Amino acid sequence: MLDKFKVLAYLLISSASSAATRVDDWQSNWGKDEFTEMATASVALAFLAFIAFAISSLISGYNLCNRIP
Repeated sequence: MLDKFKVLAYLLISSASSAATRVDDWQSNWGKDEFTEMATASVALAFLAFIAFAISSLISGYNLCNRIP
């Protein structure tokens, strides 16, 4: 189950970074519009979701290492 979360976190950060690049290209070529604002918000939320995954895995790792036998 842990491997699924690692893959999901990787896909999330990878897609967010790719989308950030595409949104930047879109804005430089055609200017800012409603689509680019929504895409920028989507990228920001993807990065926040990745941070939530990272914090969750740090907490899980801490709990695993401090388990009382």
